Amino acid sequence: MRIKEITKVAPMASVVLEKNCPNIVEPYRLTDNVASLGAFSFHQGIESMGAEFGKLFGAKSPAPANQTSISTSTRLAAKQLNWLPMSAEVLYGEQSHKEETNILDRDGKLGKKYYPVADGMLQQILATINEKHDYQFKLFILKNSGHNALARPGGFLYVDQGLIDNPVQHPKAKFALAHEIAHVLQRHETKALQSMVVDSFTLRDDLLKTMANARSDPAVILAHVKAGKGVFTQHHIDQELQADSCAARLLGRVYPDRQDLAKSLDAFLKDLPKPERPRPASAPLQSDTEKLAAAAYDIVNTPVRRHPNSEQREQNLRAIYDEIGKSATPKRK
Repeated sequence: MRIKEITKVAPMASVVLEKNCPNIVEPYRLTDNVASLGAFSFHQGIESMGAEFGKLFGAKSPAPANQTSISTSTRLAAKQLNWLPMSAEVLYGEQSHKEETNILDRDGKLGKKYYPVADGMLQQILATINEKHDYQFKLFILKNSGHNALARPGGFLYVDQGLIDNPVQHPKAKFALAHEIAHVLQRHETKALQSMVVDSFTLRDDLLKTMANARSDPAVILAHVKAGKGVFTQHHIDQELQADSCAARLLGRVYPDRQDLAKSLDAFLKDLPKPERPRPASAPLQSDTEKLAAAAYDIVNTPVRRHPNSEQREQNLRAIYDEIGKSATPKRK
């Protein structure tokens, strides 16, 4: 068992440090991460939490004598480390999948025409992933004319029919699929689900008992969250850029020819929204009342941006493309 020393926690579980995707698969060992969280909590002065985590590995320890609220640092650490068993993640994905009513039937006329195309794209991408992971991806076509794709916990992938029924869209379809696969393999969905679970508890001991029982009974942990098909469609800016980078690296394995890779990336970038025009500068605010009113207006009328803008995504992908090109260039003797 390897215990990772947690020296600090990010302000949000969705923040990632390696947006250029050095690893296609986020390393994940349940015992290591749970033990790391227990050690972190112990150093935070919460000895009972460390003792509770010992039960996950067969250690005998007395039950905590008191009920204590979950500290902010422990809550954040519990969201960032991957401790959720795969069985719980898949079970949630299945529950969420049942809420989706717009799926193209595989056995229907259109399904028999388009699923082999989509399945072929998926298998082409998955065949390049040599890194070990536990996901069994499941692909579904949505009866939408749009050009989007999404992923949910447990490896459930969804792609719009509009990306499959038009061969012109196939280069973008491959990027979209690779992007969603990256979200899953980077555990973005896992962390989002963990965050919902952690936030459903107020007392530390209740959370610990549920986490300890999750391995043997994954349904017990999902009783604390509600399945929803739209929960995992919005990712943090860092996660989107990381998924873009991973998608480019995956497609770099699919396409030996750099021109084919460039075509796929360009198809994705071409479909991004046009950069917004900068708003004209307003007159300087004079009084504190005016400044307060302006701040309140921005809070109410300007939602928090969760997706990177088009320029950020293009710059990121161009940099990754250049890096892939350099690594593929044979060295001179």
